[in-house]
Amino acid sequence: MKINDIIEYTKALAPYETSEEWDNVGLLVGDGDREVSRVLIALDITPAVVEEARAIGAQLIVSHHPVIFDPLRVLVPDDAVYLLAKYDIAALCLHTNLDRAEEGVNVQLGRALGLRDAVFYPEDFLLVGSPEKPCDSAEYAAVIKERLDAPSVRYTEGRVTRVAVSSGGGGDGVELAGKYGFDAFVTGEMKHHQYLWANAHGIAAFDAGHYPTENIITEPLQKLLQAQFSNAEFIFTKKNPCPYRGI
Repeated sequence: MKINDIIEYTKALAPYETSEEWDNVGLLVGDGDREVSRVLIALDITPAVVEEARAIGAQLIVSHHPVIFDPLRVLVPDDAVYLLAKYDIAALCLHTNLDRAEEGVNVQLGRALGLRDAVFYPEDFLLVGSPEKPCDSAEYAAVIKERLDAPSVRYTEGRVTRVAVSSGGGGDGVELAGKYGFDAFVTGEMKHHQYLWANAHGIAAFDAGHYPTENIITEPLQKLLQAQFSNAEFIFTKKNPCPYRGI
């Protein structure tokens, strides 16, 4: 099996043309014609993840966040891209196209939270559904923290009866409340003015952290890839934990 076989499958799973114009997705390091038998799955490709891939004999790392995003101006020995090239390990990155995919990040986030009667709006990186039971924002923050294994959850006051989710840095989605009729919003990052907007419009907004709202894709992605390619081994990284703590 070649890396190109995995690329073609991921193009069907999360079409590359659905990524944002500013994004960088696809095979960012390596040769698609290379044979592959072991693949490491990670949210981020860090130097520690590359060293892990080398240690286990992986020829490819599949990640959500692009390992090359801004223009490269310098490469130094402790940089992840430098190490990928040094060890001849390829990098396949699925970012905003995976956010928009039918089995992608936002759909998996909704499933992790147990949302019912969900409707997906991929153009807005938004999934809307009903919680398992209506509750106040303090109760729902506890549910989010548990379901996502989040270090902490920040929130605004409100009633939770209809929830929208937008993973990672999806804070702008809070302003779609009027359009889609939700009274609660879960994301991974919110800015100060977005908290103010939520309070002014009666939205119970929840900031659960970028990592917990997106790392939920790694297990479903691993299962999909393993089911498709039985002649290769797809392994979860042990070197890409949540980079922050909470109380």
